[in-house]
This record gives sequence, structure tokens and C-alpha cells, in this order.
Amino acid sequence: MRIKDLRQDWDACARNDPLWAIITDPKKRGNRWDVSEFFRTGAAEITGVLGYVQSLGVPLRMERALDFGCGVGRLSRALAEYFNEVHGVDVSLAMVELARQYSRYNEKCRYHANDSPSLRIFPDDHFDLIYSNITLQHIDPKDTMEYVQEFVRVLAPRGLLVFQLPSAPLNPLKASLKRSIATRLLWLFRRCGYIRRPIMVMHSVKRESVVGLLQGAGAKIVDIREDQSAGTDWHSYRYCATKA
Repeated sequence: MRIKDLRQDWDACARNDPLWAIITDPKKRGNRWDVSEFFRTGAAEITGVLGYVQSLGVPLRMERALDFGCGVGRLSRALAEYFNEVHGVDVSLAMVELARQYSRYNEKCRYHANDSPSLRIFPDDHFDLIYSNITLQHIDPKDTMEYVQEFVRVLAPRGLLVFQLPSAPLNPLKASLKRSIATRLLWLFRRCGYIRRPIMVMHSVKRESVVGLLQGAGAKIVDIREDQSAGTDWHSYRYCATKA
């Protein structure tokens, strides 16, 4: 599934049940997320990420941050508590419009809809922190590889890149069947003009491929550790890298 298809699907999700599409708690389906509770999950996540960064002993300049896959701004708002300038990027224009509506930091948070497998809207060496979680796993691996290279390009020297990405399914046959079924359903729903809830196609990129890509783009690996964000059916990792 390529970027323009993702935009169509996630625009539909934004119109139907946007908060649940981002954090899929079964009890919250049907627009049952309390908005304040939803954004508190973002605050807790960013507190944990910054604690993780601090534990690595790598100095972090708190000037400019990028939230890739920002949705309605759940993490962007939390990052704005620490950084002077935050940019949120999402494939869905409808999600970005909601992020602007929910924003409490209009001067600090800027949101961008982007349906290109590049980040050419930003210059080189721009961000002190780039963070992405539960986003790349829904993007076609070819586009993900381009985004990872772009992350390194827009990362400031001595900045930190932190992102999560599955490496492989625990059961490849089961994952392949799920992906095939989900892709066919999405095709049918698009053709009928009916997408009322997200059908989340999962993808993975092997750990060694990610490491090679980062190093080839000029990044230095700081830390790699197992991550459970993709769920129990996947081997998934959190990658942390910097740029000399």
C-alpha cells in the first residue's frame, strides 16, 4: 500500500473515529475516548521517551522536534512542553486539520500533511529530535526506507532519531494471510467508497536492513532494544541514532 492510498484510508478514519484509529483500545471504539485522557497518554509516552534518552547519556538540545505520524497531535502537544518548536507530519490531511483544532500551542506546534515518501518540506540538519512510534509499521517498506534516509538528512548534527519498527512477524504465514486479507478488504472498501474503521496493514523491515540503511545515510547507532508497540505477534525494535 503506497502513500496516496494511506491518505485516503486515514482521512476516512479521521472522519469516523479518529482517536480510536490512533490508540486502538477496544473499550474506546465508537468515539468513546475522553479527549483529555487520550492526550494524557501522549504526555506519558513522551516523558518515557525523554527518560530513555537521558538514560543513554547523550546530550539533547531542546530546540526543535519532529513528530512523524502525528495524527491529531497526541505526541506533538506533549513535545511542546519541552521543545521550543514542534512540527507534526501526517499522511492524512483530515488528521492534520484535527491536530490544528486540538492544538494548545499554536505558536509552537506546526502541522503538515505530507503524501510524499520524502520530507522535502524541511531543510537539511533541522531537528534536534525526531520521534516516530506505531507509524512506520503501516507504511510500505519501500517508502519506509526512504523515510528513514530522510530522517537522517533532516536530523541536526548531534541530534537524536528515535523510531519504532517491526523486524519480522513471529508467524510469517499468519502475517502474510492477514496482510493479504486486509489489502483485499481495503481495495473493496475503497471501490465502494466505504471505509468506516481502519484496517491496519502491518509491515516490517529486517533489523539488519535498518541498521545498514542508517549507517549508509551517515547515522551512528546509539541504541537498539526490543519494543512491544507492534503487539505480541511481531519482533519489533526501537532504534536510536545520532548524526556526527
